[in-house]
Amino acid sequence: MAKQNLLGTSTINLRTLLANGKRYEVPPYQRDYSWKEEHWEDLWFDLLELEGTGRQHYMGALVLEEEQSDDFRVIDGQQRLATLSVLVVGALRCLNELIAAGVEAVDNKKRVDLLRTAFLGSEHPVTLKTTPKLTLNQANRRFYEGTLLDLQTPPSVASLPPTERPLWDALVFFENKLREKFVTKRDGAALAKFVYETIATKLLFIQVIVEDEAGAYTVFETLNARGLELTAGDLLKNYLLSVIHPTGDGNLRLTQQRWLEITERIPAREIAEFLRHYLNSTRPFVRQERVYKTIRSDVTKPQQIFQLLDELKRAALLNEALEDPTHALWDEIPDAKKSVRHLRLYGVVQYRPLVFAVWRKLNRADLAPVLRVCDVVSFRYNMISQRNTNRLEEVYNDVAVAVHKGTLATAADVQKALQVVYVSDDEFKEAFAKRTIPTGGRKTRLLRYILCALEKQEHNVDYDWENTPATIEHVLPESPSAEWMQDFPGELHERYVSRLGNYLLLESKLNSKEAANKPLTEKLPIYQQSQYPTTKQFSAPDWTAQNIEGRQAHMAKLATAIWRI
Repeated sequence: MAKQNLLGTSTINLRTLLANGKRYEVPPYQRDYSWKEEHWEDLWFDLLELEGTGRQHYMGALVLEEEQSDDFRVIDGQQRLATLSVLVVGALRCLNELIAAGVEAVDNKKRVDLLRTAFLGSEHPVTLKTTPKLTLNQANRRFYEGTLLDLQTPPSVASLPPTERPLWDALVFFENKLREKFVTKRDGAALAKFVYETIATKLLFIQVIVEDEAGAYTVFETLNARGLELTAGDLLKNYLLSVIHPTGDGNLRLTQQRWLEITERIPAREIAEFLRHYLNSTRPFVRQERVYKTIRSDVTKPQQIFQLLDELKRAALLNEALEDPTHALWDEIPDAKKSVRHLRLYGVVQYRPLVFAVWRKLNRADLAPVLRVCDVVSFRYNMISQRNTNRLEEVYNDVAVAVHKGTLATAADVQKALQVVYVSDDEFKEAFAKRTIPTGGRKTRLLRYILCALEKQEHNVDYDWENTPATIEHVLPESPSAEWMQDFPGELHERYVSRLGNYLLLESKLNSKEAANKPLTEKLPIYQQSQYPTTKQFSAPDWTAQNIEGRQAHMAKLATAIWRI
């Protein structure tokens, strides 16, 4: 008969979960304890709402792999189990405070012993050390068992390493809450009841027991896809380490170190997108929901894992630099800095699989010209023409794979391959002449960038768009007076107030205090005080929709010469 991966599911509370000598071990490859105050507060408020009611609260799925009778590996749920264990430790410490204060010392000592045995583990009769029901991973185990379960305080909290500090902070949080609620009232019985009845019976888990690793990870993936808090990085890390684990502790530590080197450069919220961009630099297009399954399918052996981690580490360095134009990497490739600034301004990322492939396969000198091409393509395609990005992603992917396979071997090859998404001069000029960009947020910075570039093109004066003191002046005001409304009534004002042809660069001291919403005849003398040549020379007998269109058509001709490859 075929082996079944899934043994069974059931709804279970904490008291039943930890009863009858059951033991739970967090595998070494699982992530360290990482809950923060926001998670502790949510749990605490849930418990307060449950206290004294008949209601129960689901804590989500607990995925366990059965090793032998009553011994389980925790595939998912370790953060919740660890937190509840720490909460019980906090309760025992509070009971010890009452004992030290002489409050029902004998009864409270019995409560400490009973709660410890029920939820944390039994004391060894010789060493008096607690044999834990829950064993955490290598990074957390020593502190959890040697300090927290022994109800000790570390000699120096400030010196706790990053792997231990979250556990201690969790204990302090819950201990303070329990002290305020029970110790101040000198009520050990109520505290024990809170643990034994509210925490232990009103918090329910959906227990999923599987009999082997394959079944565990099938369930693990399914649960993650349905909204558990695990990130793509957690999922991938757990899988990679589960493959490496049987090869020995040395390889395990090396893998953990490599992964840490990657995640130190990539924020957790961005790891999924980073992994997708990396994959799309090596193979046909992979969508976000297929990232983990693709890696798991392709990477099954320790040697492949180390190769993957080496490549991800190299890609992570570039990804970090692409997020920061001042990154030290650009000191080595100074010609790339300007394009990196622009791509960051645009907020586009579709190009990244391509530059990952170039970074990995071509000469370092090829990176700057490729980034320049991506800069211009992005400005024409995304910022001005506003075309569908699905096609752009597909082309970047195709070109990246060609670089990866060696079909494209130079920056010139890449530029030629990207011609299919390079908006032609005629199309770009037409789109620019009609483009509307409202001010506010990043768009104000984009407008400053565009106007500074036009200033340089027409007057050969180079202003740094990030540091120039210019604001964006609307010739046709955003809040027009009655005089303006004669030429721009209602809907016409809405159509033209955010047209590029309606904008000028103007110093804030002139814009905020002088220009405001005045008629054009009163604005012109103010514009003549500006340092920006286009603004200083601006002149028009009146300002109509036709004037805005005419000026924007002239700007479009200049722009076509600026953003060109």
